[in-house]
Amino acid sequence: MQKICLIQTSVSSISEAKSIASGLIDGGMAGCVHTSGPGLSTYRWKGKVEQAEEYYLSIKTGPACRDDVISWLKQHHPYELPEILWAEFDATEDYANWINHNVINTTTA
Repeated sequence: MQKICLIQTSVSSISEAKSIASGLIDGGMAGCVHTSGPGLSTYRWKGKVEQAEEYYLSIKTGPACRDDVISWLKQHHPYELPEILWAEFDATEDYANWINHNVINTTTA
């Protein structure tokens, strides 16, 4: 089994989701970005309880590109404090090879 990295984030509009997905794919940092939603998020922000409609992005990349994706998200994400979560998962060899084939490791490129 090989590993892939799954990174999750959320944004407030479908256009923001499309922009992030395109930037990551065009930049060779992700093999696939899945967008779902909208969903309702309830959270405390600056002392107030807020509710917002959000779209959720699941970014699939190679473990070696994780830091590049996180750095890119921090620079391009529209939120002041974006949700950026990640984990590594076992994947079938074929799927992991497909993800890794479509990702350019910018730290070594």
